[in-house]
Amino acid sequence: MKSGSPAWAVTAVVACSSAAAPRLAAQVRAAVDLGVSNVHYDGFLPSTAAAVPPSFRWAAPRTLVLANGSYLRFSSGHRSLQANMAGSLFSAPLGPWTAELSVLAGASQYQEFTGFSHALLTARLHLDGARIGGWVGGTSGTTSFVAAQRPVGELSSGAWARAFRATWLVNATYTRVGDSAYTDVEGATHAVQGRFTVDGSLGARVWSRGGGHGVYGEASGSYTVGPWLALVLAGGRYPTDPTRGSVAGRYFTLSLRLTALPGRSRAALPTFTPPAVHHSPPPDLDPPAASAELQDDRGFVIHTDGAHAVEIEGDFTDWQPLRLTEREPSAWTLPAPLAPGTYRFSVRIDGGEWFVPAGVTKVPDEFAAGMVGLLTVP
Repeated sequence: MKSGSPAWAVTAVVACSSAAAPRLAAQVRAAVDLGVSNVHYDGFLPSTAAAVPPSFRWAAPRTLVLANGSYLRFSSGHRSLQANMAGSLFSAPLGPWTAELSVLAGASQYQEFTGFSHALLTARLHLDGARIGGWVGGTSGTTSFVAAQRPVGELSSGAWARAFRATWLVNATYTRVGDSAYTDVEGATHAVQGRFTVDGSLGARVWSRGGGHGVYGEASGSYTVGPWLALVLAGGRYPTDPTRGSVAGRYFTLSLRLTALPGRSRAALPTFTPPAVHHSPPPDLDPPAASAELQDDRGFVIHTDGAHAVEIEGDFTDWQPLRLTEREPSAWTLPAPLAPGTYRFSVRIDGGEWFVPAGVTKVPDEFAAGMVGLLTVP
């Protein structure tokens, strides 16, 4: 590659996720991102590569399995392979607490002569609230470069909060990899507003011995054009990771996301345009009293007193707010029964904050910070 030449990569991303529960078939979601990326690794010339990174997600009430990989073909003709797999097991709620045990394993290979691998075990204790929460955890494991093995240890803690229609997160992590050690402090946010989804993070390696220094951050935004299509813009800088053998770098990506939605979403609910709700949030800090009920005909009802508007969002609405109908006093229902399946959702009342009503199991949301309700329809 010539110095100073533009480094653009054509990217194809294949993403699959599934949710399953006992007695129910798996529910699958697939997506393909097609776009262009500009990548600069620290200390190296700009790199151009075609990339195909697939991913897979399987979720049950208290179990989550994730897998992803990538194949990169550089302009030099060299290639890189990477694969990772993670599984988490969550305990039943212990009052406001939830315990998590997770395993992460991965490997990477560049051409035929160099490669990394790692295997990590993490234990966390989560404190779950309606609008705030936190966690503390530790990780132990090993990483290897070719044949050399190095021990990995990590301590982390963090907190999250829901405010201004977004989830906000801050955490601090101390990591030791062989003779290297470093401390990272990070903040992140996740917000969904209508057709827009925004994720952002900002961090700093505040102390390091052999792990590099500096400030880093990433941001991504997507706009849902239709049920099957979204426009995605992402970019930023990521830090060196000795555990996985990655070098710090900067990137910018613009892509189109083609999504295959679960058939049950369209069969369960009619096409709709989410109505605007113009009520002020409730003045108190605690969410309003509300409970969820699944009826014999698979109708879903939210019971709450004194509400002017009740909305629900979940994987069965593609995480778009849907206003419920007040069929009876204090009983708000979906416009159609739900198809059999396992669903994640949250509700809000009179334009307030999103929360999980009583009567359903709470599970970690996609952002791994807050909680959402888990509903199983037999």
